[in-house]
Amino acid sequence: MSENIYDLDIYELLDKAYESEDADEIEELIERALALDPNNPEALLFKSDLIEEDGERLPVLEKAVEEARRHFQEEGLSGEEILEDEMVLVYLGLLQRMAYTLFFLERDDSALELVEELLRYDHEDLSQAKTLYYRILLDQEEWGRVLEETMQETVRGLGWAYARVIATFMLSNGKGKNKKKQPDGLNKMLWDAVRMAPNVPFYMLGYIPDPVDESEDEDYHFAVLFENAWLPSHDLINWFSKATILFGLLTNRFGRENDDMREILDALGGTADYEALASQAANSSDERILETLALGNYPTA
Repeated sequence: MSENIYDLDIYELLDKAYESEDADEIEELIERALALDPNNPEALLFKSDLIEEDGERLPVLEKAVEEARRHFQEEGLSGEEILEDEMVLVYLGLLQRMAYTLFFLERDDSALELVEELLRYDHEDLSQAKTLYYRILLDQEEWGRVLEETMQETVRGLGWAYARVIATFMLSNGKGKNKKKQPDGLNKMLWDAVRMAPNVPFYMLGYIPDPVDESEDEDYHFAVLFENAWLPSHDLINWFSKATILFGLLTNRFGRENDDMREILDALGGTADYEALASQAANSSDERILETLALGNYPTA
């Protein structure tokens, strides 16, 4: 660093950290900032982003949230009033990070409390909070609540799309004499979700490698969040796997693993679907194949 960091104030240090692309330099800047003010919420937020382990990150986030709330209390701010404060973006970022961290530590109730607080504020980017909100409700098997929420939703992202697919399937998936026919439109719901980000199902199931293209990072992180959402039912994961493999074979996504995936599809009862579609899918785009799958109500039972 050409400039002596000991001559900078805390916000100059943070500005330099935001601008830097050197991990060691960023860490040094943040540690210096925290030496000047160990309770600064923005510096603590930055520090939390440098910690990989959820269990180690959580106490840093808890301290930062506590300090941000103390700031609002000292300023006499509450509810929507905090949206006018310069600390608000830091606070919302802290709530979101802490909620995700708690979820990955399997502390769903605590994570849900923070997400519900986030959703009470009328701010621009609610999509990540809403995605986690749906994911927690799925974890708690609140299928009816998920569907009710998706029907009222205005932010229709990947979380909304996959949450309604899973909830719809589970509500229709009774046991034995109570087993219901697959609802009309369920397959179309799935293909509509896939259309939004065609590689997501393959990341969820581990059928293709992690992305090297940064443009896929957001889709990959979403897939990691939702990869276990298919586990409540063997029927659910088998249906999703059959659909994903069918789409993957028709779009030539499996390369040298193609024969192995054909065997898995056969075990899942999807060979007839593949044979019915293979010739017309040749050299077609993802979009065209997804349209064919939706119109034909594939995968068949």
